[in-house]
Amino acid sequence: MPVIDSQVSLSLDKIIVATDFTPESEKALEYASALARQYASRVTLAHVINVSIAARSEAAVIQHSLDGVRHLGAKHMERALDDLGMDGITAQGKTLESHNPTEALVKLSQDVDADLIVVGSHHRHGIAKIIRGSFSEGILRNAHCPVMIIGPNVSPNPLDLAFRSIVFATDLHHDAAEKAAIALSFAKDSIANIHICHVIEDQMESFADAFRQHARAECALSRLLPDASCIWHTPKPSVLFGDVDQEILKAAKATEADLIVLGARRGMSWLNRFWDSAVEQIVGQAKCPVLTICTN
Repeated sequence: MPVIDSQVSLSLDKIIVATDFTPESEKALEYASALARQYASRVTLAHVINVSIAARSEAAVIQHSLDGVRHLGAKHMERALDDLGMDGITAQGKTLESHNPTEALVKLSQDVDADLIVVGSHHRHGIAKIIRGSFSEGILRNAHCPVMIIGPNVSPNPLDLAFRSIVFATDLHHDAAEKAAIALSFAKDSIANIHICHVIEDQMESFADAFRQHARAECALSRLLPDASCIWHTPKPSVLFGDVDQEILKAAKATEADLIVLGARRGMSWLNRFWDSAVEQIVGQAKCPVLTICTN
């Protein structure tokens, strides 16, 4: 497995914030603003109107008419851009109309060559998820840049967003070094402690088998983040056994993490709407932002 380069730098020149002007997306904008101040980023505030839901008839109830949604969105957008300008953040607004909001947002991120997408999560369950799906899940599984998801249990109103403790959970696949580089970049910029872990889910047939898998994973983690690349902090590899989501959440709680970095799989099928993936479970329960990096 390749190791990361010892010289890792992070560029967050362009940040996209997905918004529908709900409290969840307002909280995401607060985190994006804090990052923009830290990295002197340019922010694109993206509002995607789902024309499949908005009715076109003037006789429709105003909250659900397309003209009503446009008018209300424009008012919210103007206010948000004014607030960002007062904070000294360079920002632009983009309002898109699409039958597929996820696809529209991902395309916009590619058009502006975004370095990061920030999105709030409603974390839908049950029938609501089956019918409407999950916007944040669609973004993280299709985006070509990292996605920071602000879940429902994340505290609002970050001031100066400085990460002090980061949990990086890896599946040790071939692109683990790329994900490690991004996690390490956030850690270096904030002089944060980084905790690297791998969770083994399979039931072991014997103690000897479990010991061999543990030793193999620990060795791979050590090679992934050599001491030479972590001058300010030597991460201790941690190999865990159990459910992926619960073990990562436990690790985040034990280390008082203020950022979790995870990998995600691209293009999962619609069947996943029936069951939360491990990533969604973590997003739904974590008390800190979750940064996801999608595999190809």
